[in-house]
Amino acid sequence: MAEAIVSIAIVVERLDDLLVLKTISLHGVSDRVKLLQDELKLIQSLLKVADARQNERNNSVRQWVADIRDVAYDAEDIIERHALEVGSRKGGGKQNLLKRFACILGEAKAIFQTNSEIGKITKRISTLNSRLQNYGIKFDSMEGGGPSSLSEKIREQRQTYAHVEHDHVVVGLEDNLKEVVACLTEEVKYKYRVVSICGMGGLGKTTLARKAYHHPQVKSHFECRAWACISQRCQRRDVWEEVMTGLMISPSKEQIDEIRSMTDAELAQKLCETQQQKKCLVVLDDIWKVGDWNSLRAAFPMNNTDSRILLTSRNEDLALQADPRGRLHRLKFLNDDNSRELLQNLAISWREDSEIKEEMRFLGNEMVIYCKGLPLAVIVLGGLLATKQTLEEWEQVQRNFKSYLHQQKDLGISMILDLSYDDLPSHLKLCFLYLAHFPEDFEIRTKELIHMWMAEGLIPQMQHTGKETLEDVGERYLQELVQRCMVQVGKKSSVARIKTCCLHDLMRGFCVEKAKLENFLNAININHESNEEIEAPIGVVRRVAITGGSSDPVRLGFILQSTSQKYFQLRSLLTFSVPLKDQKSMLRNFKYLRVFNLLMNREGSAVMDFPPEINSLIHLRFLSMRNTGVRSIPSLRNLKCLQTLDLRSTHEEVNVPNDVFRNMEHLRHLYLPRLSKVSGKLQLPNTSKLQTLVNTPVFICDVKDPTAGFDEFGKNIMPSNLTFNSLRVLKIVHHRTLIQSSYDRRVDIIPIVTSCPNLYKLLFG
Repeated sequence: MAEAIVSIAIVVERLDDLLVLKTISLHGVSDRVKLLQDELKLIQSLLKVADARQNERNNSVRQWVADIRDVAYDAEDIIERHALEVGSRKGGGKQNLLKRFACILGEAKAIFQTNSEIGKITKRISTLNSRLQNYGIKFDSMEGGGPSSLSEKIREQRQTYAHVEHDHVVVGLEDNLKEVVACLTEEVKYKYRVVSICGMGGLGKTTLARKAYHHPQVKSHFECRAWACISQRCQRRDVWEEVMTGLMISPSKEQIDEIRSMTDAELAQKLCETQQQKKCLVVLDDIWKVGDWNSLRAAFPMNNTDSRILLTSRNEDLALQADPRGRLHRLKFLNDDNSRELLQNLAISWREDSEIKEEMRFLGNEMVIYCKGLPLAVIVLGGLLATKQTLEEWEQVQRNFKSYLHQQKDLGISMILDLSYDDLPSHLKLCFLYLAHFPEDFEIRTKELIHMWMAEGLIPQMQHTGKETLEDVGERYLQELVQRCMVQVGKKSSVARIKTCCLHDLMRGFCVEKAKLENFLNAININHESNEEIEAPIGVVRRVAITGGSSDPVRLGFILQSTSQKYFQLRSLLTFSVPLKDQKSMLRNFKYLRVFNLLMNREGSAVMDFPPEINSLIHLRFLSMRNTGVRSIPSLRNLKCLQTLDLRSTHEEVNVPNDVFRNMEHLRHLYLPRLSKVSGKLQLPNTSKLQTLVNTPVFICDVKDPTAGFDEFGKNIMPSNLTFNSLRVLKIVHHRTLIQSSYDRRVDIIPIVTSCPNLYKLLFG
């Protein structure tokens, strides 16, 4: 349901943008659009209430939510198509009276048709609202015991206690334990107050904290200790009382009653005084939100005390907020040896038959690889195998373990990862689900990811203010997902920016399952033995990822044809190692496509012409043809909405028409082929939005002005008032450029650089 809430919010905002930015194009329909927007806002409010009060197990509600989401998307399609069509007519109707008269007639017809379609949309919304009452669907009476019992059950499962220890789980934590104990007990000149253990759910943060809490060195260092589990429902008063009681040695009933009778202010003061008078250790386990810490901090003095606080959290930002000078311990994944040792302790070492033990050890070592060092996954696997007595049972687990981990809702892994997802702000949930497009172990280029988020509207315009761009907001979103330990950092740039990222295999499996459940995405594996992946879930699927090449051309053709027929309302299409020539036939059906990304290996790209079908995808915001082997680029005048265009090809020489980019008024990121063959000056769109220009042959550029740019000798002929105010990245091609057999000449780059006041990266190719 979260996907529907955010999707409708995005549609509402985009309708608002269209009303503000394209008033002329929406002439005659703006009133109906505003009414439709108001209807969607009401639906959005209802969904927010429903999402907070139920667990989505009711199929009737899921169907209703899917229908509402489809209505919102259909509304956006209708309005945006109208704006583009009418805008195009107005642009071409100024040449003479006859053309203008035809344009007026066409515009009137478009207004009538659009108003009619909006009327159908509002009628669908009314019908869906009536269905709730007619079918007796209520959000507050869900299957499985209702929301209060569900949240209470989760809270009980998440509750931790200081005295509960499991010796086997400490495998691989020995060095971590030494470090945390040292941080808690060492005397330092510049005192810090808080020690934090952070990491992905299931890494063993609570286990490590519990081991440190009971460590002899810690017990002898602190006069008194207290343990409190916070979890997602932080009740400040309960936490304070639990900590105060814990810091008292064998409190009497009278003392406990006295604590309970105190006001909040009195209790907070008492806690502060105790921590200042004595050397105390307080463990706050499983704290999620910065706001929770802010509500608790009044009872925990940050100065004039030798006491320490040990936090465990999935949110690194919380640790930094709690004490910027504090010690942050990032928990890492187990190595292969530790994973195997932990599994053997749980399921193998205690068995008696040595021959069976050896066979089980072999099977276990194969299965534990999939856990990718996540202790909880190894523990779940070990607990499952411990109940299996025969090799046949172990082999059955091996065949089904991967799907079993993701599909069994009663397992700890599903619950823990689900909690991380549920705690995400609504604007980050769709950004996270978008990662389900990418295959296992895929290194995702973060710039490309953020540009796709923008193209899909997942970064709302309202989120960026002042000098902060949409790209900056997207980078902030990614950083927050990293800080919440849901996304892993791959490579970093020289200035510590995230260049690539990825998902842990178990997190990716969860992401793919959640994306299917939320009807956000369907991932299709061409090489999969069955056709299960191409079956659509409830509602209309608007995002598809196709993974893997295929040695079977018949099967490949069947899947691509099925995709073309079923998913004609696609917003995003990502293909991985699927030859472009095989995709051409299905592109003409994707009229609403916004993101088209062909991800190819350099070795696997065949030389071919640019598919003309792409020029009909007028809603495209993101198009990447990187490493596809395209040898020529046709005119792309219809792609007026493009924000990102990547044409870097493996072909040695790429023909590029000089006016190919002229109509792309919204272009922000342009990646040209490494070696462009251009006839005349390359005409670029308006410079006000361009942020990236890569492989730019500078002395053949023309920016919306036949006199602007640099001549073939590198002399500046750019008007003095023309600047690239938004340009941040510029890569200049310094090789031989194929323009009428011209060769390299020395180019004065000073005028180029001075025309880019916000440039921070300058490269030479």
